[in-house]
Amino acid sequence: MANREVTFDEDSGTPFVSNLTIQGGASFSNTFEVKKPNGTAFDLTGYSGSAQMAKSVAVGATLGATETFTVGITSAAAGKIKVSLAATTTRGISAGRYVYDLLVTDSLEQVDVLSTGIAVGQTAGIGTTAFVLNKITNVAVGDSISVGAAITTVPVVSIASTLNKVTIGTANTSPLEVLPGTAVTFTRVGSASTIYRIVQGNIIVKAAISESP
Repeated sequence: MANREVTFDEDSGTPFVSNLTIQGGASFSNTFEVKKPNGTAFDLTGYSGSAQMAKSVAVGATLGATETFTVGITSAAAGKIKVSLAATTTRGISAGRYVYDLLVTDSLEQVDVLSTGIAVGQTAGIGTTAFVLNKITNVAVGDSISVGAAITTVPVVSIASTLNKVTIGTANTSPLEVLPGTAVTFTRVGSASTIYRIVQGNIIVKAAISESP
């Protein structure tokens, strides 16, 4: 099994180019360790992956998908994702030059709902579950709330619209006092998915000679 470190910038969306070799009749696997441009791991939590290879007939032209890889995220936090083909599959692939790509899809895209703050005169003490805000426009039960550095992405369990008040669960209370003016943001899991082409490149397939034992 091979391991390759690749760099991907989600802002530009440009795939990393990495060329591979497949030995016909042998099991194939390659683990990509995806890094951000600053060298930290690209967190793949919440992502799924897919990869295919196609016969290359000319620059920018293929005969369509030839094989579909098995793709698995082996360590989401470390940005590790593996592509593989069984020996029985590689034996049936004709020798030659192919192209491939690896896509990842994020099904947990967060949508910004509202940015506001703790209302004037509404200091929230340690352990407080209710917060009075400057506004709560478009906020719904189930949205995630973050309050300064004290609380990060915990669910809203109830809303009192006339009071601009939201409540969180007792298991998510703050160990810090929250002062008026503290920034508050709300996010929501969206229905849209983000798809990135992380890696692409050429594959050279070498013909099988021996039968598997």
